[in-house]
Amino acid sequence: MPQNLFKELEQLEQVEAIVLGGSRAGENYDKDSDYDVYIYLTAPVKEELRKEILSKYCSYMEIGNQFWELEDDCVLKNGVEIELIYRSLDSFDKELKNVIFNHQAQNSYTTCMWYNVMHSKILYDKDGRYAQLKSKYQLPYPSDLKRNIIQKQMLLLEKGMPAFSKQIKKAIKRQDLLSMNHRSSEFFASYFDLLFALNEQLHPGEKRMLQYAKESCTHLPKDFEKNIQAYFQALYQPGKQEEAVKALNTLLVHLRTLVEECE
Repeated sequence: MPQNLFKELEQLEQVEAIVLGGSRAGENYDKDSDYDVYIYLTAPVKEELRKEILSKYCSYMEIGNQFWELEDDCVLKNGVEIELIYRSLDSFDKELKNVIFNHQAQNSYTTCMWYNVMHSKILYDKDGRYAQLKSKYQLPYPSDLKRNIIQKQMLLLEKGMPAFSKQIKKAIKRQDLLSMNHRSSEFFASYFDLLFALNEQLHPGEKRMLQYAKESCTHLPKDFEKNIQAYFQALYQPGKQEEAVKALNTLLVHLRTLVEECE
């Protein structure tokens, strides 16, 4: 872990907290795992200053990427990638409130930020505000949030007119490979958001969702891993795409049955 880099960042007056997230914050990482470092600021830090600091520790730098959040994406001199994501603690708190207290379901990854704060490792916390935030959201899973996520995801998966399963079937019929791929990704993002909510488990993020579900969820649809594998094995093979549709329908039937059993 680049401790000297973190110590130098701590000296900046705008830095309120530095937090390690992702797999590196726990034990489930490998040599290819990068560092996800969240830096909470009271005011922006100029790019020139960030670049000056990072250049001491990194062999490659992309400063100021804003594909998702504001971040610096770099490679440390030991070859390990590091992402430094810059946030406001107040804005982060507001996002958490909308989900946890206001029970707002999203299209996918609804409780990912909640998982992030609860499983992060505090490296620096100037006034203890981040620790207070973790304590504030150390709460049981809200029943209203659980219900809202399940209802929304069932609409997105099969019940709504623009449901992902319907779009997948249209894309297969048209042999639109890009749409098949895109809608499948959205389908399973929604599918696992529902599954984690049903089990009152916080969403771990887009990586290793299948593994996490098997390890942490008590209630799982019948043969769900087998049917997911069958779906992807058939999806892009000409002559076998009816098998993909069959696997998709089976996934939905077993998911619907599980939701009904758990009500």
